[in-house]
Amino acid sequence: MEKRVIGRFYAKSFDNNFIEFIVYDDNTMDCPTMNVYSFIKLIIKPRFVMYDGKNDYEYNVSSKRYGRNTKLIQDYDIDEELFQYLKNNEMIRYSNDMAYLYGFNDKKGFDSEPRYYGVGSSFKRAKKKGPILVKQRNGQFN
Repeated sequence: MEKRVIGRFYAKSFDNNFIEFIVYDDNTMDCPTMNVYSFIKLIIKPRFVMYDGKNDYEYNVSSKRYGRNTKLIQDYDIDEELFQYLKNNEMIRYSNDMAYLYGFNDKKGFDSEPRYYGVGSSFKRAKKKGPILVKQRNGQFN
């Protein structure tokens, strides 16, 4: 039986590269841009990770170019219905910090779940994360 495409979404890097993801009805995804196929989970962060059940494939970035960070993910363009499909089928994971950083409507990341309380934050500990998130939203990741 051939798998059917459920939808597509994109990640945009700070240097305006677009990375395509294709979602299938067998709960797998492909990332043809990076030649990674049939992975089962995407961990959303500025350097996303694709997981196929055995191996992790981390988005490789050059940390410094022209004196600033580049190629980190600036934004994810995911249709809200597709986003819910991915989350309901445990195909994506993201922290609360990532939900705010990328402006997801669903702000309840994995660290909202009781079993993950105390796991930690993707960002440095800070009493007021707002200023940090604003900087990181603009591509300033220390």
